[in-house]
Amino acid sequence: MKTQDRPQPLAGIILTACSVLLVAGALTFAGPCAAHDGVLGPCVWANRMLVAVGVVTTVIGAVRIFELDEGERRGLSFACGCLGVLIALTPGVVIDLCADPAMPCQTIMRPFALAVGGAIALVGFVDLALRLRAVSKH
Repeated sequence: MKTQDRPQPLAGIILTACSVLLVAGALTFAGPCAAHDGVLGPCVWANRMLVAVGVVTTVIGAVRIFELDEGERRGLSFACGCLGVLIALTPGVVIDLCADPAMPCQTIMRPFALAVGGAIALVGFVDLALRLRAVSKH
């Protein structure tokens, strides 16, 4: 069996695990503060975006685990890398957070999203670079 005919799951496993961690964290300990007087603040919307992008990244990472085609592997890794950047930038850049620096969205959610999104981006882009390097050697 050639390398291209075998799944190469390591990057997909790491991407899926990080994405599941993001979704689980956003739904539990890294979630936003409660609504104030029934009004959903920007932190709630940032959290919802993190969950949505995390679910998409989880699916892409899971597909990446079993993908056999080398071109598809590169494409999925690139997609995860880009989504990792979006995850890292969502709270505070894409969607503003509360102005109070002591709020959980500033002290927990933002650093958590930055760390997990950075890890997803790093794994995705490093895997892509390694795969492109292997192609250029042929």
